[in-house]
Amino acid sequence: MKILALVILLVLGWEFCWWGLGVRPLMPWRLKGSLRESPEEFTLVDVRTALEYELFHIPGSKNQPNLLLHPEFFKAQDPRKPLVIICMTGHRSSVVAYRLKKRGFTEVHNLTFGMLGWLLSGGKTVREKE
Repeated sequence: MKILALVILLVLGWEFCWWGLGVRPLMPWRLKGSLRESPEEFTLVDVRTALEYELFHIPGSKNQPNLLLHPEFFKAQDPRKPLVIICMTGHRSSVVAYRLKKRGFTEVHNLTFGMLGWLLSGGKTVREKE
């Protein structure tokens, strides 16, 4: 029981830490609703490896695996357009989202619980390259 409480505390602490640094968490079910209502609202950036991305990804997302180490490579048309950064569990994407925020992107969101959360919430995925 103590271990479960510690794990929950660590997960919540991780999320609140990034939120305190300006990275907005976005729950998978909220993203699903937003994409259903206005699919062009967000730019979806998947920072997983190419292999992870090819296995499954959110339709319309763009794979940018180098952003974890080189956020300066990201070029966006409008730094004010909302970005959703995606990884497998929400850990890599938090780091990338924070780095992009520091580079002047104002609307940066981290997909909470990453692709695992997306799958568990019933989010649609595709396998082919986009």
